[in-house]
Amino acid sequence: MAPSVSTARKKDEIKTVAMDAMRREAFQKLKQAVAEVKANSEDVGTKFPEEARKIHYGEADARGIIGQATAHEAQELIDEGIEIAALPVLPDDVN
Repeated sequence: MAPSVSTARKKDEIKTVAMDAMRREAFQKLKQAVAEVKANSEDVGTKFPEEARKIHYGEADARGIIGQATAHEAQELIDEGIEIAALPVLPDDVN
């Protein structure tokens, strides 16, 4: 009996998965929700933790903000009682 050997041909094969209608609709709703959040928020970039604290402690006007934070920074905000949520990175965002 010959052993099963992985060939380069098998590694190069691309597997595709068709989305059923329900998954496609859910993905579209998620995409729309993320777009609405981005459209109605100020992008503060890497200053997100600083701006979130200012808003939380009343040092800046309340407004919707988006930006980047490290996992450590995000955990510190949560520990301080500042409500945050991560936006998903969708395939269209990286292509």
